Amino acid sequence: MSNEQQIIIVSTCTEDWGGSEELWGSCVPFLMEMGYKVTICKEKINRAHPKFEKLHAMGAVLHPLNPLKEEPATSAVEKELVTIVRRVKPSLVVISQGINFDGLGIAYICLKENTPYAMISQKAVETYWPYFADRVGMRNVYLNAEMAYFVSNHNLRLTEEQFGIRLSNAELVSNPVKVKRVVRSYPETETGYRLACIGRFLLIDKGQDILLRILAQEKWRARPLKVSFIGSGTDKRGLMEMAQLLDLQQVEFLDEQQDIETLWDNYHALIMPSRFEGTPLVLLEAMALGRIAIATSAGGNAELITDGVDGFVGHANEVNFDEVMERAWTAREHWHEMGTAACEKIKNSVPELPERNLAISLDHLIKRPSKLVSVIIPTYNRSAILESAIISALQQTYPSIQLIVADDGSIDETDALMAKYPQVTYLKLPHGGQAHARNEGLRHARGKYIATLDSDDIWEPEFIQRCIEMIDAHDLDFVFANWMQDMGKGKFVDRFTICKVLEETLLEHPENTIILDYTQLRKIYLTGCPSPSSSLLFKRSSLRSKWTSGLKIADDWCLLMDIIYSGPSKAGFTRDVLWRKKMDGQNIYDGRNMYDLIKDLWIHDLELLYARQKKYFSKEEKKRLRLTLSENYLQYSYYQLRHNKKYGLGLKYTFLALLASSRIVRQVASGFKRKVKKSFSRLKLSNS
Repeated sequence: MSNEQQIIIVSTCTEDWGGSEELWGSCVPFLMEMGYKVTICKEKINRAHPKFEKLHAMGAVLHPLNPLKEEPATSAVEKELVTIVRRVKPSLVVISQGINFDGLGIAYICLKENTPYAMISQKAVETYWPYFADRVGMRNVYLNAEMAYFVSNHNLRLTEEQFGIRLSNAELVSNPVKVKRVVRSYPETETGYRLACIGRFLLIDKGQDILLRILAQEKWRARPLKVSFIGSGTDKRGLMEMAQLLDLQQVEFLDEQQDIETLWDNYHALIMPSRFEGTPLVLLEAMALGRIAIATSAGGNAELITDGVDGFVGHANEVNFDEVMERAWTAREHWHEMGTAACEKIKNSVPELPERNLAISLDHLIKRPSKLVSVIIPTYNRSAILESAIISALQQTYPSIQLIVADDGSIDETDALMAKYPQVTYLKLPHGGQAHARNEGLRHARGKYIATLDSDDIWEPEFIQRCIEMIDAHDLDFVFANWMQDMGKGKFVDRFTICKVLEETLLEHPENTIILDYTQLRKIYLTGCPSPSSSLLFKRSSLRSKWTSGLKIADDWCLLMDIIYSGPSKAGFTRDVLWRKKMDGQNIYDGRNMYDLIKDLWIHDLELLYARQKKYFSKEEKKRLRLTLSENYLQYSYYQLRHNKKYGLGLKYTFLALLASSRIVRQVASGFKRKVKKSFSRLKLSNS
């Protein structure tokens, strides 16, 4: 592996080190063994913390994202992250989230920078949902991730519910088990039972207040039971004062313990009244060491504990959790053997080194041959017909598609329509024109292949599959396919049968699939574009530009000219009809007066294309294109003089025709002679 391949890990944890960081922290050594350089980013990094000292000693780069004083912290962090992403150019950014959306702003930066990213979500909360106004953008971030890792199935499903999507790019990964999976000697019970409530003192998550209220009942006061609350956090003082108020003599508050294995020599069970969790490290550790857990079903707890077999599971409220504790107390003589079952559960259900598995998964993400096709549908006030285009894209036989709808400021029912398709990346943009919408779609595209589908067109189900087969089989820069053209009044025509630009090529090549070399491409695309947007699929790596604003019709032609004329290129097309172009009267090309098309496409746009590519044209190509421009000027001049009686405008375009190419005079004269000869011929025939 090249030493240039780098991974950036960004943690959203605001503490010096949190439980949510153990997974990626344990994963780093394996990534470095694979040859990756690892940079760790966090708003503030305590370099003196043992975890960061160890990572730095391994060779990981520590990069704090310290906010600047003169601007908001969030803006400063974002700017610093953009700077480091652009400088490092990582193969992947891994974003470690405490809750399932506190790192989505960071992920969005990666999306804007077109940098691959994966997310790890530790916790999801039933009562704390993302803001509705932000859900569309957040949903797009999830849909565009290389992978979304979750430490419990519960939190994956809750995230899908909160965002209203199914995440096909999601994977479950366990938190690491930091102790040996061996049953520790069981403490004696003659003097009573000791429970450990281990976790951060943050009662909104960990629910220690629930347990204190239960312990205040007379039945629990009277039992030989002691509970140790172990940890640190902002609510510790408040919980201690609550215990004092309730006169709880059977509880104690202890600081964090470093020797986890020895700690469990003194406790019979773990008790966890948590309201919200991921898959807590303390649960994995307690079960691995042969201790049962009396826990709520928060997060992944119920996925590890089989109620009544290797622990006890309830809900985070005083009535139900009291009942669970009562059941556990009744079965206390079986805790030892249940603890042995708990150890076996961890051995059998949790991988030996989940952190290594995560490293392998990340490595696969980076190395996998990406065949993803990003499909961009630009749209503007077309809710009535847009759905047909979306459905045709979603029903493609090709399996790996990212569909993006770039809404160029629609004010119709497009928003409501897109709510039906949460699996589609929906970009609600200010009105900026078709090129702007396509470029925004391109900015969010993750695929190595790009296809664009106009919102009034429909693909056949095999369109992408056939295009990918062509482009890969012949190593092409782009491909295009034939289509049925709506001619109005229900009439459709095979487009290639009336395509003047391809007429010569089609006569010379009777085969179904036709490959065009560099010379052929230059000749064909010099004065016409036989491949409108909906017919195209191209390699992202072949792009030489984005779509160009300022063009009225020819933005697809301009994009392809940039590919063709800036260097050697190769393309191909199929005669097979793989899509349908509809006419709804709103298309920039549909139903237009011929002379309006001449003005917009064959004069305005062609002038810009000529100026843009002039430096790449040969002498003969320049002459040919100037002659084409001259012919178009003359046609438009005729229209203004004959039909509109605008003599000044007519003379202007006549002058432009002469200026563009002197050959137009000879061409007009030659045409005039032919007409005169035909007239004389008809006259002779009529007199004979």
